[in-house]
Amino acid sequence: MKDLIANFFAVLWFFGVMLGTLALSVFTLIGIYSMNIMGMLKSGFSSQTVGFLFCFILGSVIAVTGWVPAFRRCYYKLPWLYPLCTILFMDLFILSITEFILAKGFSVIDPIRHALTLIIAAIQFVVCRVAMCWYLNKYPMVLHKYDRIE
Repeated sequence: MKDLIANFFAVLWFFGVMLGTLALSVFTLIGIYSMNIMGMLKSGFSSQTVGFLFCFILGSVIAVTGWVPAFRRCYYKLPWLYPLCTILFMDLFILSITEFILAKGFSVIDPIRHALTLIIAAIQFVVCRVAMCWYLNKYPMVLHKYDRIE
């Protein structure tokens, strides 16, 4: 009976909160890139940064899912979910930093500053992606059965 209740809450959490948050995060990634970053590059003006807000939302949902044992069942029932959440969070965080750097650099109308900001943002993006790949290669995301605490 206890297992049935925990599974019910895990399914409720997954379909009620987790799935919507993951979809929102994917659309946020696309929106930050296409509207905010490309908009700043095309117009030459700074725009509102929203990436860190969505990082906070996604990070909070991932943290609650990991902390609550009933919700953690989502990761064991769907083994692809934990790597997806982690990589999605890392991608969103890297793109949010890039968005923030561009917004600060494009806040002043100066072509030299815009060029330097673009170079710094591109270097930051590439370095963070390489660091993410190195980290995930060194520490693969594998959920072992003996890690499961209920």
